[in-house]
Parts: sequence; structure tokens; C-alpha cells
Amino acid sequence: MTEPHAAMRRSVDVFQYLRLTAIAALIAILVTLVIAGLFHAIRLLSIAVGMELERFEDSSIWLRSVLPLVGFLLLMTYVRIFRVDGRDVGGTHTLNRIANYNGEFPWRNAVMQFVSAATALAAGFSGGRDGPGLHLGAWVASMFRTRMRLTRAEADLLIRTGMTAAIAAGFHTTFAAILFVAGIIKTEPMSARSFIPLITAAAIGSVLSTWLGVDQLLVGTRIYASLSMIEWLFVVAIAIPTLLVGIATMRLVIDFTRVRGPLYARIMVMAILTAGLAVVFPDVLGLGYDTLTALEQGRLDVGMLYLIAFVTVKLLLTSASVAFGVPLGVIGPTIVNGGALGALCYLVLTFWFPDLIVAPVSMYVLLGAAALLGTVFNVPFAAIVFFLELTMNLWLTLQVAVTIVIAHECKIKLWGTQSIFEARLAAQGISVRTRSEMT
Repeated sequence: MTEPHAAMRRSVDVFQYLRLTAIAALIAILVTLVIAGLFHAIRLLSIAVGMELERFEDSSIWLRSVLPLVGFLLLMTYVRIFRVDGRDVGGTHTLNRIANYNGEFPWRNAVMQFVSAATALAAGFSGGRDGPGLHLGAWVASMFRTRMRLTRAEADLLIRTGMTAAIAAGFHTTFAAILFVAGIIKTEPMSARSFIPLITAAAIGSVLSTWLGVDQLLVGTRIYASLSMIEWLFVVAIAIPTLLVGIATMRLVIDFTRVRGPLYARIMVMAILTAGLAVVFPDVLGLGYDTLTALEQGRLDVGMLYLIAFVTVKLLLTSASVAFGVPLGVIGPTIVNGGALGALCYLVLTFWFPDLIVAPVSMYVLLGAAALLGTVFNVPFAAIVFFLELTMNLWLTLQVAVTIVIAHECKIKLWGTQSIFEARLAAQGISVRTRSEMT
């Protein structure tokens, strides 16, 4: 009598697994449509004011200096309408709702996130689409968990698929998106059974976003170079500046998050600072993908002083903007800053050792981007896979993985295991509890 029951249980388990995978695919489609809608909303807003997407440096001085002030007025209007603080959206808000609110996401916050992120990026505030993407992806998935009879683990898996699809749609990476979300969500450990729904969601997000015209990060990059022993040692040494910039990023975000004051005052300060920088240094406005792509492709002929200024100003502006409540993310700007740091290291090395540097600048740009990503967000394996998926060079990835791991391990020794999300929540007095701590 036990064999038929066991067979029935197995068939029910398989049916439930296939059902979850189908739901994950549907969630991925909806999330990708939302991410594409956000991207095209930013693009249309830019066109409406007479500017190309992310090309602030090509617009007139009066336009790019006025846009942050207009953006400030619109953001305050949204706050008044939706009654949502700028710190109640984004990646940190998402982790807080997953850990402490059983994965429930208010619709007001999600709508506020969409319209405010589109406005802020079109207006030139420094930040990324990633934080809004994580929030919107989790919100879409949460609507399914409230309408279906799911266990807590199944509900967490669906929320994870929504966030994975959002990251995959924004960065056009599949496995790196899975590992990134697995690294930042610690409420429920991943099981082997969760990989198929996650891979399905990530693949759909990556492919569908390409069809929908979402811009790609470093599109077309394929690096076939290899490193000599001497240059490999230089590449490993890049872990030191990566570590310093990573710790500075986290320290600044924490310190700025602790700044008190009404929301309108904090965002007004950022609007004025952004407007001032729009006059003298417009390259740091917005997300910065155009600058990163130009560096990676060798089309931006700049010197060391420019790159030092870019990394410093972008770091300060993004950290303050996000911490003060501008509803944007930090993943994209971290990748951009890491890429600029990698280009700076390339210029320094070619200046001191011109005959020993063989690899192209694109390799150093991608190395810096991946290493800083893994350091700041505490996801070294996601950073390694991120590099692999963009370069398609396994041997080179194995070599630069040493740099990424060294920077990450040194950061743990000097700082701890907190990611920037957890550190920012801690600065707000919010603890992210694991599932074992809640039971």
C-alpha cells in the first residue's frame, strides 16, 4: 500500500515543481515588461526635454542644470500624492520587506518607485535602475504569492525569481543574476530544486529585454587576450585600489544615511549639488553607461586626472543621492565606477610599464567593474560569473578571479561580511533577520 502513495506523492511533487516553474516564467515575462517600460519611460522623458538618453554632456548647460531642480519638484509632488518616503523604495526596502514583513509589498511604494525612478534618472540624478528593478520585480512576484496557496519557501522562491528576472533584464546576464540575488537574500537558503525556476526567469529576462530594446551594458565585448605572468601579478595588485574604493563606498553610504532631516531638504540638497555639477562635470550625471562603454571600447581619450575626478565625484554623488532618499539604485553606478577605476589602473600601469602590458583596456575596465561589484555587494562568485558572461573567456576569468576573491576577502577582514544593502539598513536601525532567527 505504500508504493502507490509514494508514487502519488512523487507525481504531486513533480506537478507542483512544474507549476512553480511555469509561474516563474510568467513572473519573468511581466517583470521584464515592467523593466522595459521603466527604461523606455526614461528614454521618452529625455527625448521630451530635447536630449538623448544619458547624453547630458551633449545637452546645453542651461538644460542640464535646470533638470535636477525640475526633478526635485516632481519628486516632491509624487511624495505628496503617494505618501511614500524616498527610503521606502529600492533594494534596501525590498530586503527589509522580505526579511521582516513576510514578503508583502504595498502597491503605493511600487508605483512611487516606477514614476520617481524614471523622473530622477531623466533629470540627471546619479544612480541606477537596479534598485527600482529589484523592488518592482519583487512586487510583481508578491502579487502571485497572495493569490495562490504556497508554502513560505515557495513564496520566497517566486520573489527571488522576480528579482532575478529584473537583474537579468537590466544587465543581460543569466547566471550572474541568479548568484547575485542568492548572495543578497539570506532569509531562505537556495536548494537544488530552485535553480530551474531561477534559470528560467533569468533567461527570459535577458532575452526578452533584448527584444524589447533595453540598452545593454558593454554590448559586444569579447576579450580573447591572455595575461603574461608579470601582467597577471599587476592584475592581482588591482585588488588594493578596488578594496579601498569598495570600503569608501560603504562608509559614505552609511554616513550619509545617518544624516537626519526632512525628505524635501535632503533631496533639495542633492538637486542643487547635481545642478552645480551639471555645469562643470556633466559626465557624472545619470547612470553613466555611456562613459563606461566608451572607456571599454577605447573611444574615450582621457587622462588619469579625469578618471580620478570621475571616480571620486561619482562615488560621492551616488552615495549621497541614494542615502538621502533619491529613489535610485547603486549597482549600476558601482559597476560604472569600478570600470573607471580599472581604466585608471590601466593608464597607471601602461605609464610605468609600457612594455609589459599586453591585455587591452577593455579587460581592465571589466575587471574593475566586476571586482568592485563583488566587493561592495559581498557577491564574489556573481562578480566572477559576471566577468565570464561578458568576456566569454574562461582562462582569463580564472586569472582575474584571484583579484576579485582577494579584494573580497580583504574587505571581510577589514569591514565584515555586510553588503552595502545590509549596512544601509543597519544605519537606519533595521535588522535583516535570517529565516532561522525568525522561527
